[in-house]
Amino acid sequence: METLIKIITAMSYPTMFFVGLAIRLFVGMRQFNRRGLGGLQHFNNYFVGLITLAMEWVLKWAALALMLWGLWGWLFR
Repeated sequence: METLIKIITAMSYPTMFFVGLAIRLFVGMRQFNRRGLGGLQHFNNYFVGLITLAMEWVLKWAALALMLWGLWGWLFR
């Protein structure tokens, strides 16, 4: 955990914003490519879908926090 905090605090604010944006785009691309003809997401079984959606949810919120932190520091430092 300390290593992650050191990495994040060492990044510049524009880098934080663009890393968060890249994570959001990557997760969104994976969600889009998983959709079938009806527009629903397809998983092999229930537990794979549950774990996948939970991890994507966490990554999306972490990316949003990173983007907002980077944007705030970039504009108001």
